[in-house]
Amino acid sequence: MSIHISQQTEARLAEEARRQGISVDALLERLINEHATSASAKCREALELPILHLGPMGPLHRRDIYNDVR
Repeated sequence: MSIHISQQTEARLAEEARRQGISVDALLERLINEHATSASAKCREALELPILHLGPMGPLHRRDIYNDVR
């Protein structure tokens, strides 16, 4: 697979890989894995239902919610 990136970006990737002592491929794989981990954590947070503090309401009965109860 090949992608087209600017020479400046290529140089930055190569410099960062050299600084960490790993190949550019390993650096890119690490960055992708870190992004996937943080994205899945954000997704889990988004799936939680919000808690609304509306004050004391007391117990609700079906007749309080629906109008089909006689």
